[in-house]
Amino acid sequence: MASFFSDPWALAAVGIAVPAVLMGKFLVTRFFTLPHSEPEPSPKRAVPGEEDEVFVLYQGKQSIAGPSGSLSIFCLKVETFLRVAKIPFSVKGALPSTAPKGKIPFAKHGSTTTCDSHYMLEYLLNTFSKEGTSREHAESTRKGDAAGMLGDLALPGTMDARQLAVAKAIEVVIEHRLYYNGMMLRWGHDDGFAKITKIFFGAVPAIIKPFILRMVRRNVWDTMRAQGVATHHVSDVDRREIEDWDTVATLFETSGTPFLGGDAPCPQDCTLFAALDSLLNTPFPSKAKDHVIAKHPALVEYADAFRARFFPDAGPVDMAVRRESKLVML
Repeated sequence: MASFFSDPWALAAVGIAVPAVLMGKFLVTRFFTLPHSEPEPSPKRAVPGEEDEVFVLYQGKQSIAGPSGSLSIFCLKVETFLRVAKIPFSVKGALPSTAPKGKIPFAKHGSTTTCDSHYMLEYLLNTFSKEGTSREHAESTRKGDAAGMLGDLALPGTMDARQLAVAKAIEVVIEHRLYYNGMMLRWGHDDGFAKITKIFFGAVPAIIKPFILRMVRRNVWDTMRAQGVATHHVSDVDRREIEDWDTVATLFETSGTPFLGGDAPCPQDCTLFAALDSLLNTPFPSKAKDHVIAKHPALVEYADAFRARFFPDAGPVDMAVRRESKLVML
């Protein structure tokens, strides 16, 4: 045994073989191993008797300027829904690594855990309104709510087929196009990532910060590459983001109503507000921000009025933050 450890060739072989085996195991696990089991289906409604429990929303880092406790449009979407629907809730901080499905937001309501903002809203509608997510009825179970309303929220059953289709189309553009464009400009572009670093990683010790930043940014890049957005030049991403906001503005402005839900906000209004507030009131360089401010004042007025009504505790809009994109152009 002693001769083995004194043999430089043997030690060199071990030094090569062990990392190779570990790397091989990582690659097989990462790229070729399927999940051990199918995910559990999302819960549809609260466990009977737990409807009065406080709904706890777990979300990420405090925003610099946004009204919510997170820079994520999905976290802000859920919190906005809770405020508009007047559902009692509390907010707690969390990291993706602590989430049941590896992503935030997630929520706990009594003994029930829900993940993904879409299924959270579905769960809340099913729990707190007779209508749920269907269009068969327009009633609420809560005492004091008007017919077709949940707090100040217009239930989907009050909307005609065209209204609902337009609202859902806007939501799809936001969550499956604009979200990833914004991710690219925040995490992929150096100006945006410099701000992200200050917000999320300011407390990380300097000796390990470069490694942490590289690992996190690589994971984000993998996500953006899988979506396709990272394969394009930043100028192309800018152009596509502006085009998508033009589409959203056209759909919104031609509806002829103050909200996507008509005279009151519907669930998709919560998504639209979250995306607009994230665009307009966070300090990230964005040509789309300048474009929306210049070309679509109706969207800006909508977002500001929505914020003032449902997030009065957030205070007035910080106009210095809103103008910041003009100072750092891509």
